[in-house]
Amino acid sequence: MMNNTGLNKKYQFENFVEKDGNVLAKKEAVEVVKNLGLKYNPFYIYGESGSGKTHLLQAIVNKVLENNPEKRVKYISAENLLENELEIQKVRGEELDLLLVDDIQVLGEKDDMIQEKFFNLFNSFFGRKTQIVLSGNSEPDQLKNIQSRLIVRFKWGMTACLRSLED
Repeated sequence: MMNNTGLNKKYQFENFVEKDGNVLAKKEAVEVVKNLGLKYNPFYIYGESGSGKTHLLQAIVNKVLENNPEKRVKYISAENLLENELEIQKVRGEELDLLLVDDIQVLGEKDDMIQEKFFNLFNSFFGRKTQIVLSGNSEPDQLKNIQSRLIVRFKWGMTACLRSLED
């Protein structure tokens, strides 16, 4: 396993609160675990703050590592990943089976050069059949200030909406 800052073992599929608005998203996340890089790649999860996106992303990591401890996994927040070009290049050079990026909407706050680097990172991992899982605060078409070619890629696989538990 790679350095996965912020990863918490308490986030599991078994304790993910299922409600009408998120049962399908959980089911699809379980499919991602069973078929890394083969089904639903990329897997894009969106919803409001508090809807369970981070829980679901970390449940994916925890289940993959429970089933296959030798898998190379990177869970990182978009803020940490996109901090600078060097970090993006470092991650791009890693050999991974699974890359998860939380809060991808942060990409919209970055300049074109950083978006270009992320575009290249995405293409590199997708081309190697690395499973990519992203979370955002809105569906891909609604993300602000993100290059359209990235939006198109975010929609290549499966998109799942999580509804707030209060809905």
